[in-house]
Amino acid sequence: MRYKNNNNSKKKSYKNYTNVNESKSNFWLLMPVIFVISVLPFITRLKQTNANLSIYPWFPLNDIDADFFLYYKKVLFLFAVCYMFILVLYKIYINNISMEYTRILIPLTIYGTLTLLSSLFSKFRTYSLRGTIDHHEPVFVFLGYCIIVYYVLLYIQTEKDIEIIINCFIISIILMSILGLTQYLGKDFFATTLGKKLILPKSYWNNLDLISFNFEKNRVYLTLHNPNYVGSYIALAAPLILILTFFIKNKYWKLPIYLTSFAGILICLIGSKSKTAIIGLIAGGLLAVIVFYRFIIKYFYLSIPFIFFVIGLLFTYNNANNNLLVNQLKQAFNFVKTEPALEDIQTLDDKILITYQGNKLQIISFPYNNDVIFLALDENNNSLPLLYNEEKNCYIIMDDRFPGFELGYALFNDINSFYVNIDEHDWFFTNFTPDNTYYYITRYGKLDKIIKAPSVLFNGYEKYASGRGYIWSRTIPLLKKYLFLGAGADTYVLAFPQQDYVNLYNYGFSNQILTKPHNMYLQIAVQSGVLSLVAYLVFYAMYFVSSFKLYIKSKFISYYSQVGVAILISTFTYMVVSLANDSIIAVSPIFWVLIGLGIVTNKKEKKLLGNA
Repeated sequence: MRYKNNNNSKKKSYKNYTNVNESKSNFWLLMPVIFVISVLPFITRLKQTNANLSIYPWFPLNDIDADFFLYYKKVLFLFAVCYMFILVLYKIYINNISMEYTRILIPLTIYGTLTLLSSLFSKFRTYSLRGTIDHHEPVFVFLGYCIIVYYVLLYIQTEKDIEIIINCFIISIILMSILGLTQYLGKDFFATTLGKKLILPKSYWNNLDLISFNFEKNRVYLTLHNPNYVGSYIALAAPLILILTFFIKNKYWKLPIYLTSFAGILICLIGSKSKTAIIGLIAGGLLAVIVFYRFIIKYFYLSIPFIFFVIGLLFTYNNANNNLLVNQLKQAFNFVKTEPALEDIQTLDDKILITYQGNKLQIISFPYNNDVIFLALDENNNSLPLLYNEEKNCYIIMDDRFPGFELGYALFNDINSFYVNIDEHDWFFTNFTPDNTYYYITRYGKLDKIIKAPSVLFNGYEKYASGRGYIWSRTIPLLKKYLFLGAGADTYVLAFPQQDYVNLYNYGFSNQILTKPHNMYLQIAVQSGVLSLVAYLVFYAMYFVSSFKLYIKSKFISYYSQVGVAILISTFTYMVVSLANDSIIAVSPIFWVLIGLGIVTNKKEKKLLGNA
């Protein structure tokens, strides 16, 4: 029956449709989906692998990478995806079915194909095929995300199927929240003897007291590798729980379960200190207001008190924690221009050229017995006086344009070298090399040339969003190189200009290796290509527009519509949070399962309304 029919016939249509879908679910078909959305996030176990990055001067000599949160998630995810892929092939072969949902799968297929091609033709192909440090998202994982969507579309067919998957996800959220509560209270389960034994091989059990995670006390990180990704997890979980809570009618036993899970997720939000999650939830809340505007107006006597309750709760928490929420939001929108004094260092063939507050300094070194002598010149080739300091055994440049600059002899791996101290920081160089040109000596004792990476948009505002301004400003110029094909899956660490040593120092990253852009869209564009990003956005836009048009008019009588609108708000919130977070195996599979479920519920709801 059509949606335009009267209410009685409409209710009858819903009732009949529900009865048709009371068939038993097949556990073996639901199992991989339930595993990915509910079990996979908990997988935590130490795995030491060879990073194979020590060949690069910006990476340590020690190639051993110790990972707790990602490697085994990757392995088990790929097992689950292989299981799904075999079942997809089986159904296509046995039932001789044709591709379903062709229209929305077109951009998804393009996205997956470009990701595959980018990896196969990448000069970093080996890394794309196996994954790199801090992510462990090789090309097979990204292809697995696409397979998840199609598997869900193919095998999740009944209301019971969807209900089981959602209920399992809610239970997993409660368990995850309990872990978050221990971390928030400073009693981290992973800091206990039992917790350490669960995530460490037996060979480490004699030294459990020496092992701990480097997270600040009371900071919630769950099992998601970094507190930032708790924000992505919350973006998917919180809207889903809250919206489904409002739709509970007859099964009142669900209410305490949903409320408990929502309370737990709020504790994780507070403990993670994720500003992006707060911004994402605000954006998701605005979308929810638009979608539910008719109900907010109709039930104003309930909605208005609820809105005031939420505002009051936030206000109370903010005041009780020294204005924490307001300060976090201020930081998110705080654009402060910075102009570092040290602007550039160039390692040239015949000298070191330093630019400091607009003034240029040339440093030339010469061997002298077992020492080094220096010549310091300004940009006009005028010699600058050097004062020897016996106490420090170094030379001080006596020029007001270069205050406190010091030059001194150093020895690295039996190589004569020298340092320039600028603003209390030592920069080491040598020209005692086979080609007799000047090299920078990295913090790992390796020789490298310093480059100045091109930058756009955030020039002068590189410290915005905890340094994301710097990362984004140096990532965007890479896109012109990766318009059609990217650098390859999981190769951002290799594509990023890690030799931009001066700016890495200026903006607080001198002791880090930048492995991610802190922006999922830039991550996709660099690794899979800009065209791949367009395909990804078109895929989500098709889902979003279809869902919005469907639910803006919905009366939310069916379970499909209730779950469908909850998934719409959740995935939208996740997309907003992804402006400052990356795709990662710890959270992303949940998003892809929900997208698949969202497309299924949309189709079922349209069929129920007689529009399909």
